[in-house]
Amino acid sequence: MSTRSVSLLSALALAATLSSSAALAASPDPVAKTLAGLADNTSGVANEDGEQKLLDSFAKTAKEKWGKYWKQIGGPMAKWAAVELPHTAGETIFYPFAGPDLPTAVQLYPNAGHYILVALQTGGRVPNLADFKKPELESYIGIFKRAWIDFARRGFFRTDDLKADTGKGKSLEGITPVLMAFASALGYRVDAVEPIRIKADGSDVEVHPGPKDEVATWDSVRLTLDKNGTKVLVDYLWLDLSDDYLKKHTDAKTWLTKVASNKVFTKAASHLMQKPFFSIMRDTLLKFSPSVVQDETGLDYKDLSKAFDVTLYGRFERAHKLWTEGVQRELATAYKERKDVRKLSFKFGYEKDAGSCVQVAVRKR
Repeated sequence: MSTRSVSLLSALALAATLSSSAALAASPDPVAKTLAGLADNTSGVANEDGEQKLLDSFAKTAKEKWGKYWKQIGGPMAKWAAVELPHTAGETIFYPFAGPDLPTAVQLYPNAGHYILVALQTGGRVPNLADFKKPELESYIGIFKRAWIDFARRGFFRTDDLKADTGKGKSLEGITPVLMAFASALGYRVDAVEPIRIKADGSDVEVHPGPKDEVATWDSVRLTLDKNGTKVLVDYLWLDLSDDYLKKHTDAKTWLTKVASNKVFTKAASHLMQKPFFSIMRDTLLKFSPSVVQDETGLDYKDLSKAFDVTLYGRFERAHKLWTEGVQRELATAYKERKDVRKLSFKFGYEKDAGSCVQVAVRKR
């Protein structure tokens, strides 16, 4: 998303600013449907004259733009994954540096029963849209509509937008509403949203025991979803994956080792794991992960190819101009010299002159 465009997160930020209500919604699913443009006149969100007409107009645009995204990016990605990636019903997928990007995880691994997303944005509480007055809801929906248009065109969020819009002391508590909207757009019913934290021994996560009306309790969240009678969990963890943090927090380091033993996916990860101060994260994935699906911003190819058999898709010549010149040189050489590079029919990660690329790495036996 360009810094000049109005992001989805900015829309949510405005809603948080306009509404003084911080109470949790009685049921999260009507909120999720509203944010996805799927609410009907039984959602309980429209309580004043004219609000349902407003929501109906928004729904028309949101459905159209989600359909555009699915046709150009989401659908081709899902079709590719069905052929190129192995799937196991109920499996767990670990997605570090994810932000609110639930759609990509689901499109690549649609049969998973547990998605674990990690990023540096806080989760936040569920907004009670039913308490919004008409002017508040109208302003919110107007910006949200433009945000869906932008998402359909790009298919991702910029980290700078996430940093600018979310966190303690800012108008938007976190990305929980974005995750809810994506879950609804993907066809899930949102049955529950609750705050979680990593257990003291790092063995798992647990429900956060803090007061439910306090923002600090909701840094990390669990969404309990349902699709056709199948329960799916989405855990979003607000967590710093740098060496400095993990060395000081053994619970997080232990938890990371546990979740890294699942299939791993990452994209648009800012080349962080190629830097020396993310060595714990890098080494953990290289040691424990059975497979890694990534773009050029993930693990360095020279490390990845030592531990994994790597299949290359798409094209890669050089990193996006935002990043240090010369990163992933071995990957560029591999794309140039290998004769078994496969085609890629969708956009993936940062836009580059050569197009998009994906590496599918399976641990060597």
